[in-house]
Amino acid sequence: MADENLAVRNIGDPTNPYPLMLLHESGSAQFEKYGYTVPEWYENSPSTVSLPVDFFREGWVYLLTPAEIRIYLVLRHLAGRFPGVHAEHGVYCGEREREWIYNLSRDVYEAHLTLSRFGLIERIEDRSRHADGKAVNYRERVARGEVTSPHRFKVAPDNSFREPAWERIKKSLMNYPPTFEQMKRE
Repeated sequence: MADENLAVRNIGDPTNPYPLMLLHESGSAQFEKYGYTVPEWYENSPSTVSLPVDFFREGWVYLLTPAEIRIYLVLRHLAGRFPGVHAEHGVYCGEREREWIYNLSRDVYEAHLTLSRFGLIERIEDRSRHADGKAVNYRERVARGEVTSPHRFKVAPDNSFREPAWERIKKSLMNYPPTFEQMKRE
């Protein structure tokens, strides 16, 4: 491994019988830029996000786009930070948190639309918004100085990943755009 620049020999504790440090899998001869740090607690909740094993086993990790995975991880993190609020009202990510804390662009945030179509999250219905998520009478509300509330979401339970990803994604994509009859029912 050392000959392939995947590890460095004779490093660290001299009493260690196997002094070896693994390098980056790209084969970089340089040491890692940042050492691994153990995640700390963040506002009374872990700063880590747990994912069910079926996320990987059923192929979701391969079929979701990077934007969909990012917004899903953010919503799972928020659900873990605020479990009571998540269960009762759903969690939200305001513009400031979206940009400053999670570094999500508006385009990445819009991936919530496909996640809800796939059944991985539920967008909570809001009477101040149309079915497509746009604010009702937006210009008038802004003129009056009102603030539009952000979307609220509930993350689906872990068993929502038990179906193979390709089957559920195919079903939802084959049913999109909705037919005229489906649109009339909403």
